[in-house]
Amino acid sequence: MNKPKVSIIVPVFNVEKYFKRCMDSILNQTLKEIEIILVDDGSPDNCPIMCDEYAILDPRIKVIHKKNGGLGFARNSGLEIATGEYVAFVDSDDYVNIFMFEKLYETAKEHLLDTVYCGFNNVDQNLKVNPQSEVNELAIFSNKESIKGVLLDMIGTQPNSRLERKYRMSVWHGIYSLELINNHLIRFCSERSFISEDIIFHLDYLPIAQKIAFIPDPFYYYCINEVSLTKTFREDRFEKDKILYKEIIRRFAVLDYDIDKCKRRANRAFIGYTSVGINGIANASISFSEKKRILTQICNDEIWELFKDYPYPNMPFKHSVIMTLIRYKMIILLLFVSKRKRVNLRPI
Repeated sequence: MNKPKVSIIVPVFNVEKYFKRCMDSILNQTLKEIEIILVDDGSPDNCPIMCDEYAILDPRIKVIHKKNGGLGFARNSGLEIATGEYVAFVDSDDYVNIFMFEKLYETAKEHLLDTVYCGFNNVDQNLKVNPQSEVNELAIFSNKESIKGVLLDMIGTQPNSRLERKYRMSVWHGIYSLELINNHLIRFCSERSFISEDIIFHLDYLPIAQKIAFIPDPFYYYCINEVSLTKTFREDRFEKDKILYKEIIRRFAVLDYDIDKCKRRANRAFIGYTSVGINGIANASISFSEKKRILTQICNDEIWELFKDYPYPNMPFKHSVIMTLIRYKMIILLLFVSKRKRVNLRPI
C-alpha cells in the first residue's frame, strides 16, 4: 500500500457498546488511502477481540494492545507507528461523517496547511444532534501572529465574551502534520497529570505551525454517554483545574507571547472550569455538609489571590455571580445558585 494520506488513531477502552458505530464511520470514509490504528488500552470488555477481528477484515488496520495508561498515552502509542502525511484522532465512543477526512485532506493539500479543523456535532444521550461551526466559511491563518490568536482563543476568551472560547481545543476535529509532530517530538501528556491533555498538545503544536485553517462543515460527532468523564463528580476536580491552569501559564511563559494577555485568557478558562466544578458539586449525590466542606475549601484557596485584578464584574452574569460569591465566601448561596442554574459548560 502507498503511504497513507491520513493516519487515524483510535484509542479503545471499554466502549464495546459504541465501537461498531465508530468503526463503520471510519471504514466507510470516502478517502480510501488511510490507515486506522486501533490502540487497545487494556480494555476489560470484548474490545480487544473486536480490534483483532477488524484487522483481519481490512489490511489498512493496525492494532496495538497495551497496558492501560489513559487516552493521552494511547494516542502516543499510535503516533509511534503512524505513517500518514497527516494524523487524526477519533475517540472510540464518537463517530465521524464519511466525507470528513477527504474534505480535511483536500483542504490541507490545496492550501498547503499544517492543520485544518472542521465543525462538529454535540450528540446528547437522546441522540439529539446539535451542530457547532466555529467559522462560517473557510478561514486560513497563515502567519505566527494570527495562529497565536487562535491558540489564545482556544484557551479562553476576553472577560466580557459570552463564549467560553472561540475555538474548540479538542484534537478530534482536525488533522495534523505528522512530519511536524515528529520533527518537534510532540507527544500527549497523561490526562491523569493534566485534566485536558488536548490543551497541552496545542500549546506545543500551534506555536510551531506555519499555516492552519478552519472549515465550517460539522463532520465530527461528539457523543455524551453515561460514562462520559464530563458528567462524573470528582472531588479532586478543583485541584486538577489548578494544576492545568498553572501549567498553561508556565508554558505561555516560555513562548514569545504577551504574558499578561495569556494570563487573562488562562484566568477566563479557570473561572469557567471552576463554574463547571461547582455545578457538579451542587448537583452531586453527596450530603449537604460534604458539599459545604468542599466549597469552603475552594473559596478559601489561595489561588484566588491571582484574580484580584481580573475584571470579573465584566463577565457574563452567571460567571460574575459565581466569582462574587467565591470572593465573599458565601457558601450556602453559592450552593443554591449553582444547583438552580445548571452551568452547561465543558472543559474541553
